[in-house]
Amino acid sequence: MKNKGRKNKITSPGEFRDEHLDLFLATLRKVDGYPKVRNLQKLLAPKLNLDMINAILRYLKNSKKIEIDLDGNIIWIKEQSTNNQLSIAETADFSQDFMEYYSGKAVKK
Repeated sequence: MKNKGRKNKITSPGEFRDEHLDLFLATLRKVDGYPKVRNLQKLLAPKLNLDMINAILRYLKNSKKIEIDLDGNIIWIKEQSTNNQLSIAETADFSQDFMEYYSGKAVKK
């Protein structure tokens, strides 16, 4: 017998979709403090299996969207970027002293 049209496509254990990635990041952002890598299975267990968690973690680390310290804490999560690329001068909050010091240097040169 031929199995015509399966409703659920069989995926490999390491494959994930955008919904899984969004769930993973939303869960990490809800955790107070720094979440530990070893606790991710407890946080995501009913919806994501261990293979999928490892695949997402590897993807985020390789694409530099998260940073993990040597103790296994997730210490940084990249926020969603906007379409317009702003320079550091446009986004930074410089003190007035800093502005006066460097504006005087620019005029003298």
